[in-house]
Amino acid sequence: MTVLNDTNPHNSGHGHDHSKVIDIGDGLIMRWSTKADTDNVVQLIGDSFRWLPLGDPLPEDEIPGPSELLKAGARRLLSGKTAAMSEYDFALVEDTTNKAKGLNPIVACVSLHQVPAYYGSINLVFGKSELVATEPSYRNKGLIRRLMHEMIHPASEARGHALQFIFGIPYFYRQFGYEYGLSPLPGSKIDSLTDIPPLSPTKQGEPYPLRLATQTDIPFLTRLSQTPHQYLQPREVAVGTRYTPEYWQYAVHDSILDRQSRFDADRQTFVITDGEGKAVGFVSMSHIFFGTTVEAFALDEAEGVYYVDVAYSALRQLFGFAKERQAQNTKAFEDFKKSAAKAKTNQTPASATEEAQAAAATLEPNASLRASTSPASAYPLFLKTVRPELELRLAQNPAIKGTSCRLRLDFFRKVEGNAAKGLEIVIEKGQLVKIHDWAKPSPEDLFNEKQAWKSDEKNGGKAPTVYYATFSPLTFTQLVTGKQSLEELIWSYGENSVREDAARLILNTLFPKVEHSMDLFDW
Repeated sequence: MTVLNDTNPHNSGHGHDHSKVIDIGDGLIMRWSTKADTDNVVQLIGDSFRWLPLGDPLPEDEIPGPSELLKAGARRLLSGKTAAMSEYDFALVEDTTNKAKGLNPIVACVSLHQVPAYYGSINLVFGKSELVATEPSYRNKGLIRRLMHEMIHPASEARGHALQFIFGIPYFYRQFGYEYGLSPLPGSKIDSLTDIPPLSPTKQGEPYPLRLATQTDIPFLTRLSQTPHQYLQPREVAVGTRYTPEYWQYAVHDSILDRQSRFDADRQTFVITDGEGKAVGFVSMSHIFFGTTVEAFALDEAEGVYYVDVAYSALRQLFGFAKERQAQNTKAFEDFKKSAAKAKTNQTPASATEEAQAAAATLEPNASLRASTSPASAYPLFLKTVRPELELRLAQNPAIKGTSCRLRLDFFRKVEGNAAKGLEIVIEKGQLVKIHDWAKPSPEDLFNEKQAWKSDEKNGGKAPTVYYATFSPLTFTQLVTGKQSLEELIWSYGENSVREDAARLILNTLFPKVEHSMDLFDW
């Protein structure tokens, strides 16, 4: 491996050196993207995800064409205008010999997003890998592994991301130190208008009219999308996504102005008014990934407006907007099919080899609705970041308020992203004074440690209270994020155990099972 152009960092505020180039042999280099790569990345993404059952319906009697949905997504991400990433945040593998052959030089890619998030009362930023793709003939060569370990993860750490998560293929990302730790389920899906009471005939109009949000609404949207105001996203003891002014600028203004594809500007945000024109809340709705879905619903309860009063009025109107958008999408798809059929008559038929390569694309993309998470460097980094929230949880439990102990957690082996086989959390009077990597000592070392504590006690000291627990590799992630309760993890994995009841109480208090609200497709 040769690292080129790495002596003059040029990150332009993006958190990593986007001039970095790594020669990995055989004419292949790894580097960061620029806008000049847009067409090639879009082509790779479209070809790689042609079998993904999202966006346009897959044809039954022929190999599908490139994914227009994700081609549009890749183009948006490389525009430099989304809140998720800049045009410099695709990690690429380029085959420098392909251009002379008339082939796409970009043969693998992974993008790195910044996701404003919260963990209980703590605001932080997660890193997210997205649109992972490899040209079929370059698969099984370890290119994605190298992009993740040598480009994506170091850049994410340089930005201070508390953890990284990815939405993708079942099992695949476990190879890179990821574990299933979040439950990013779709929002509230609108199934049937018959489930919603009709507007009373005595009413002159809806009591809470909706209007499309505009750029002037951004301060209002930002204030209400802070999590204490979110009806669907309670902040207390939860993990979720935050919406920033940058997100709203793109969602309600820039994405509409820059719309190039029928799949662009999919998300609609409506301001809820009180009938006199005063804004009292907002609701966001998307149409493509999971059908018509309510992504966020927020009300300014300080104005005396509550969900029970507003919900039916808003949903009746959303049904109307959804039908209108679905009709537009259907017409746009029919127009696309006509233009595609016309273009196809002028193309040379695909060879058997090309068809086989297209079919092979099913091996990588997968519409799994699960997210894997992995602390950016190790558990200690993440737990130190959210330490105030963990100490607050201890203080709120009278049974262990002011407790002192050492929690020693054995993970059996070192895994990707962590520096040791275990973790020790030292608690003194309810404060997490030390969180560090730890490995289970030998019996001799444990004996010597206990003897040293006994010696301290003779001199007026006090031996610490030590609790032990074991977790199968990476399963502790599920406890930290609240995806699974401690009892569920113990029942699910034979290696997981907690010796003492007091340790169970402390772990349950620090890491309760909570709801998640991760907005995965806000780009």
